[in-house]
Amino acid sequence: MITFDDLQPGAALGQASFVFTQDLLDQWCALYPDDRAAGPHMPAAMVVMVMMRAYTEVMHDRPPGNIHAGQKFRIARLPALHEQVKTRLTCMGKELKRERRWVTFSMDTVDAADTLLFRGEMTTIWAA
Repeated sequence: MITFDDLQPGAALGQASFVFTQDLLDQWCALYPDDRAAGPHMPAAMVVMVMMRAYTEVMHDRPPGNIHAGQKFRIARLPALHEQVKTRLTCMGKELKRERRWVTFSMDTVDAADTLLFRGEMTTIWAA
């Protein structure tokens, strides 16, 4: 299990790949039909899903009980249908505040040419 002490600011934690497929778009649009208009590019709201999938894949050994406390996104470009991207997870910082362990992660998603598509920042209260 990854503990608060294990996390080091500036440390690269890993990466995860994602392919924007027609099947994923169809599943998404079953919930959010208006997002089909974004085609042939990924709807902007799917950025959250891409980043959270990467986070759970890379941080699979996280302790139970973490609290998702905040999230921010900046989008430069959205992937096109069938495009493969990579999301890199980094520990941006951590601090102990009022007996709570706060950890901030950055997630950069890039295309095949390593060009930044979107960047996210997620803050959690770490459980252990």
